[in-house]
Amino acid sequence: MALQQNFLEIGKGKLTQAKAFLEELEVQLALGKAEARDTFKEEKKNLSSFLNQQKANLKKAGQIADENKLELLKTFEDLEAVLGKDIPSNKRKFDQQKKETLAKIYELEYNLREAYGDVSTALQKQLDEFKVKLDAFRVHLALGSFEDEAVLIKRKNELQQTVDALRLKLQEEAVAGDRMEHFMEEISESFDHMKKAFSDLFV
Repeated sequence: MALQQNFLEIGKGKLTQAKAFLEELEVQLALGKAEARDTFKEEKKNLSSFLNQQKANLKKAGQIADENKLELLKTFEDLEAVLGKDIPSNKRKFDQQKKETLAKIYELEYNLREAYGDVSTALQKQLDEFKVKLDAFRVHLALGSFEDEAVLIKRKNELQQTVDALRLKLQEEAVAGDRMEHFMEEISESFDHMKKAFSDLFV
């Protein structure tokens, strides 16, 4: 029974992430180029500010060894440095920055688990939300690379239809027991299909 409950919790977590991605993608599709850049810049500042608070709390904490504390502080600072960089205007440069940012996020998560055994719920939530925003902004940059307005509108509309179809699937009643596995596979296949259909927009 505990295994089934764990599976359900993992499934619910994945569904929550999928919903968050679709919501952020819809926001990005609705924004203009300058608005999307400003919104993403603000999100970077928000995460950096939150990391600053976490770093201050870490400096006050006395329960971990000084060697772990110094390494964690450096990891926080490294991530803040990446977040402080200007946002690239093309998808190739953004992909490089996204890769660097994700590497620093994963390093922070790893070092926190090593020092504390886990990442605080509030910090993990902030990091997960920012990962979603990275992906959604990347799609916006890719859409911005289309020079033909008619092609751009067509791709945006096709993507919006796909997002709407996925949203409908995610809104189905919560599924329990044996059906949860099937439901998760179906959602996963739908996301894979979307990424293949729009491979020019996703990394």
